[in-house]
Amino acid sequence: MISEKKPAWKGTTGGGNFGQRALLLLLRYVDIRAGYAILALVIPFYMLFNRSGYRPIRDYFRRRGYSGNIIFHIYRNHYLFGQMMLDKFYLFARKKNPFTSRVTDWDQFTSLLKSDGGFLIAGAHTGNFEICGYFLQQRLKKLNAVVFGGESAFLQAKRAQALSGNMAELIPVMPDMSHLFVIKAALEKGEMVSMPCDRLFGSSKSFTFTFLGAPAHFPMGAFLLAAQLEVPVCTLYVMREPARKYHIICKQLDVDRSQYKTSRDIARALCQVYVEQLEDILKAYPHQWFNFYDFWNNTTL
Repeated sequence: MISEKKPAWKGTTGGGNFGQRALLLLLRYVDIRAGYAILALVIPFYMLFNRSGYRPIRDYFRRRGYSGNIIFHIYRNHYLFGQMMLDKFYLFARKKNPFTSRVTDWDQFTSLLKSDGGFLIAGAHTGNFEICGYFLQQRLKKLNAVVFGGESAFLQAKRAQALSGNMAELIPVMPDMSHLFVIKAALEKGEMVSMPCDRLFGSSKSFTFTFLGAPAHFPMGAFLLAAQLEVPVCTLYVMREPARKYHIICKQLDVDRSQYKTSRDIARALCQVYVEQLEDILKAYPHQWFNFYDFWNNTTL
C-alpha cells in the first residue's frame, strides 16, 4: 500500500494574478530577448533565496553523474525554465508564434490523429509541454489538456484563450477526481487527452520503477485508463533548443497488450516504456527536468 505525503511542490506558476498580469503587460511592449537578459541577472538571486527548489535539482544532477561545478548546471536548468515561462507568456501577450520547431517521429502522431478512436498523450515536466498546444495547428481531433486546477484565475483564462483557436480545451485536475469522468468521456468521443504522467497528485495509486538509478513512483491513472478503454498512448516532448527553436518528439508506447492478463498489468507495461523513454529524453536534454521537489522520496511504501 502506498501512502502519499503532502507534496513538497505547490504545482502553481509563481507571481500570482498581479505578477502574471505585469509580466504579460511587459511582454506586449518589450522584446523577449530583453526578458532573457534580465532573467540571466535575476537567476543567481533566485537560487540564493529559494533553496527549496535548489536542493532537489542538485540531487537530480548528482544522480545524472555530474561532478565538479554543479552550480553551473543548476543555473542552466533554472535559466531554461525561466526562458520557457517567458516564451509562454510572450505567446499570451502577442497572440502570435515567433518560435520555430522541428519534429521527430511525427508520422506516428499523424496516424493517431487520422484514426477514428481517441488516444492519450503522456507528458512530463520536461521541456515546454504546454507550448505544444500552440504548435498543434490541426483540425482532425480536439485536444483536451489536463492541467493543475490550482493555478491563478488569470493564468487559466489566458491559457484557455490562447488555445481556443487550436481545437484545444483545458481539463483542470479537481480534488474530488471528477476530472476523470471528463477524460473518459473525451476519449470515448474519439478525442485526444494529454496528461502529465510524472507526478502523483490527488491519488496515491502508482507504479514503482528504477528511474535514474533509484526507485521512483509514477501515477497509475493515465495508463490504467488507457488499458481499460483500449486506447493507444503516445509520449510528446517539446524540448527547447537555441535560437528560439523547439524540438517536438513523439513516440508511441508500443506494448503487446495480448501478452498480459489484466488491465493493471497492461498499464504497468505501458508505464515502464514511458519511464524508459523519459530517461532517454533526459539523456539528450539533461537540463530540462523541472520537478523542483524531492522526486525520489515524495512517497513512502
